[in-house]
Amino acid sequence: MIPITTQFEFRLVDGAAPSGELEADQLIAIAQSLKELATKLSRSETEAEPIGRPSARTQRVARLTIGLAPGSTRVLVRRSEDDDALAFDLDEERAFDEKFEAIVDSIALDERPDWVTDTVALAAGELRSALEKAAPKVEFLVAGRVSAKFSTAATHRETWRPRSTDQAPDTVTFVGQLRMVNLDTQRLQVTDDVGNKVALPNVVNADHVGGLIGSYVAVVGVPGLDARGRLAQIQEAVIEPAVGLAATAGARAPASLESILASAPGPEPGGLPGLAPQEAEAFLQAIGR
Repeated sequence: MIPITTQFEFRLVDGAAPSGELEADQLIAIAQSLKELATKLSRSETEAEPIGRPSARTQRVARLTIGLAPGSTRVLVRRSEDDDALAFDLDEERAFDEKFEAIVDSIALDERPDWVTDTVALAAGELRSALEKAAPKVEFLVAGRVSAKFSTAATHRETWRPRSTDQAPDTVTFVGQLRMVNLDTQRLQVTDDVGNKVALPNVVNADHVGGLIGSYVAVVGVPGLDARGRLAQIQEAVIEPAVGLAATAGARAPASLESILASAPGPEPGGLPGLAPQEAEAFLQAIGR
């Protein structure tokens, strides 16, 4: 049985890097966004759960090979071949290719199709942002034919955000310390006081959070859970300085010995109420204190 191996090509025109090359951070951002979009699409095509570890079947459909080639700078993308694919697997892969092409064409048109779910839209928005950082113009080719040409500045990230409050996934607020940041790829991480680490793959206001590194922040966005149902990442995050109680989380001043003793149960330092010092001392000796 012959596997389906449609090759997709992103030709990055007028980018800052020499022909056939790409800055490492830009390549990482494009590769990560392609992987995320492929995973979301493959979950849909294989009817997998939207969260948790994807099945082997889902991972196979989403498995990509990515390379660079000269001629402007060309990012080549195709799914890894699988000689053992079954008939229904080929149908899934064919549907994946068609929808992948449709999404990139929609990015070029700056229009979100009605069939695109919010989770797929978030991944498409990441790809759009990664392409915008890499080049001002993009040509998208499918199996050697030009499918779309567009200016990245003419597209908008807002096109791929959740459409309305009732349709959008639930949001979560997480308070912690901003410890790691790479603004070129918008990779940030926030850690709370007990060591829970949450990735922030696509921060909405990433260009304005550089001064918050090392400080406590409040992060609001769409939660992403791991296989055990724990918060692992926050999509479409907005980061603001933590205020009020949140601003002092994990940064409380050490308590004095006097305040600890005053709040502890038992006799207070300095004697016992209603007893002279000698009487209090005799009483304490009698009870073994």
